[in-house]
Amino acid sequence: MAPGYIRRGTCGAGILLALASSAICAFAAGESDALRDSGLRPSLSSGQSVAQTGDRAPSAAGNTGYVSSGGLSGHSKKKNTAKKQSAKAAPDPLPEPPAVLPGQKMNPRIGTLTPPPVHRKPIDQDPFGPVGFHAGAFLVKPSVEIYEGYDSNPYRVPNGPSSAFTELRGQLSAKSEWSRHEMQLDLRGSYIAYSGVDHLNRPSGDATLRGKIDISQNLRLEYIERAQLSTLVPGLPGSVSGAKQLPYVYTLSSSTGLVKQFNRLEVGLYGEVLRNIYEDADLLSGSTLNLSDFNYNDYTVRLRGSYEVTPGLKPFVEVAADTRRFDTAINMYGIEQGSDGYKAEAGVEFDRPDLIKGRFGLGYMTRSYVDPTLPDISGLLIDSSLIWKPSALTQVKLDLNSTINESVTTGAAGIFTREGRVTVDHWFRRWLVGSVFASYATDQYRGTTRVDDRWTYGAALTYSINRMLALRGEVRHEELSSNTPGVDYRADVAMLGLRLQR
Repeated sequence: MAPGYIRRGTCGAGILLALASSAICAFAAGESDALRDSGLRPSLSSGQSVAQTGDRAPSAAGNTGYVSSGGLSGHSKKKNTAKKQSAKAAPDPLPEPPAVLPGQKMNPRIGTLTPPPVHRKPIDQDPFGPVGFHAGAFLVKPSVEIYEGYDSNPYRVPNGPSSAFTELRGQLSAKSEWSRHEMQLDLRGSYIAYSGVDHLNRPSGDATLRGKIDISQNLRLEYIERAQLSTLVPGLPGSVSGAKQLPYVYTLSSSTGLVKQFNRLEVGLYGEVLRNIYEDADLLSGSTLNLSDFNYNDYTVRLRGSYEVTPGLKPFVEVAADTRRFDTAINMYGIEQGSDGYKAEAGVEFDRPDLIKGRFGLGYMTRSYVDPTLPDISGLLIDSSLIWKPSALTQVKLDLNSTINESVTTGAAGIFTREGRVTVDHWFRRWLVGSVFASYATDQYRGTTRVDDRWTYGAALTYSINRMLALRGEVRHEELSSNTPGVDYRADVAMLGLRLQR
């Protein structure tokens, strides 16, 4: 090959090497500028030197972890690796459980909450009944009634005169709302004033305090304190005729009982003291009829047992003994006074207010007298007070009772009385209630041949204007039929009144 050719090739190769070197230098310079612009240029933070920080930095390394070998420092590699491992090892955070509202429950099978219960206001069973007000720990319900009426025979004698009358009634009920123990006070009173006849105006009153004291979970003390004011009303057994004012009768009683529960079995032992006081009668003739001879005390002991078969059904058995002791040993008729009585009764108590509530009992009672000339009185005992609701708008009340009362104005040993009354109430509307009622009673004057039969029947309508005010009208017929001449009577009564309650 010719020498010139070789020189030309060598020169060309040199030119190529020079161009390659220039390109490499340019590339290195550009890369350095790019590193500087991107912040990867080694530097000390906050302008401090290595000597000031006291830390020895690697050769050609700053706080970015970049080294001249083109990799990251060992410390940074360990730090990033630990972060990645902790990120992989840490589980995802559990979602926060939803807030649980009162009444809600968690269903563990599906992990969701049941919907909260809907609390609806209970249905008011008596939307026009009294509301009452609170006085301390007692709920008080007062009411006042006033009636204008007409009575065709207020004397309750054959073909007696008629008269208009005004009747005022008052009532108050106060019941405790304690967590333990219980107390209730009931006050009732009335006064009837006749405008067409004299000497028949009469008051009546009844105050009852009852309650219980919970001594322990299965032992309680029950008590009843009662005071009554009544009159010897014409037409009823023991009534007085020809008096300037109807004589008053005061009755005071106190009853205490200790009741023990043995699971479903309940046993109670009771003691009662009763005081009857008769006021003397001032007669129109000017004389005085001494009725204090008939004042007496009655002492009673009673044992009662019941067993709850099912909720709302409780059979019971009761036995009682009492003795009556009079202030005067021998009365105006020359009869030695005083008697002893016994009774035994079995029945059932019902406590299902939506269907039936009350008690029904049958038994036998007897009373023997101190005077040997007086016959003993005995007979079937019926003691029942039931409220039955055949439908949501109809209510039936049934009351049956048998008693042996003292004879005040006759020579009989006592008066054996059996009485029954039925009342049917129907709500045509919540504010309009119609009632029909009927009663029958028989009075046997033991020791004599006298027997009286008494009937009463009638109807009433109550219109409630609002919860505090109501109108009430009533008509009734009363009749007595006796085997003793001159005693029979008939009477019709009509009355219209207004009731104000709270």
